[in-house]
Amino acid sequence: MRSLSVVALLAGPIVLSGYVVGTAVAHWLARDDEPRPRPGDLVLEAFATLAVATAAWYAIQEVSPGSGFSRIGYFSNQVLAAWQSVAIWAGLAVVVGICAPVTRRFQGGAGLAPAGALLAVHFPWFLFASLGAGALGLVTSRSARVGAGAAIAVLLPTAWLGWVLEWLPAWGLPAGPEATVWAMVLTIVLGTRWWHDRPLGASW
Repeated sequence: MRSLSVVALLAGPIVLSGYVVGTAVAHWLARDDEPRPRPGDLVLEAFATLAVATAAWYAIQEVSPGSGFSRIGYFSNQVLAAWQSVAIWAGLAVVVGICAPVTRRFQGGAGLAPAGALLAVHFPWFLFASLGAGALGLVTSRSARVGAGAAIAVLLPTAWLGWVLEWLPAWGLPAGPEATVWAMVLTIVLGTRWWHDRPLGASW
């Protein structure tokens, strides 16, 4: 059955399931004797995030009303369709689960790999700006931590500029009000994890 009521009914549980998946991945990959993640762990985090986002996309698309409802999402600049919206929030919920899994007292991973995967698919301009800022921070400071902080910090300004300047990406979703709010939440999640993981005795 296609209706807005069904979309609203499914959106919450789908996003919540994203957090559950992220928590499960973080719990499964956790190693107390080896704090640094292995490359395979990062790939799994990214894959799980994209899998949930893609499943949410198609699930909501199947129950969304057609015709006019679809045209609003596809042809109105800066507006996301319901399936696009639920997909990015479900993916973000996976990132939150990885960064702050409830089963490990909210002590999780950095979340950079799954966040980067989401950005690469849905908001490539945000990713390019983050990579550029991260590389600049790494080169100028010779610190991976500073580079990661710079990459996180540039997310929200890039999303806002994309909204103001109406950037049209070659692929992915348009920047707009929802994309900017989404980028703000992602910045808070990644920034909080980044700050919490600062070395002992560091003033920043």
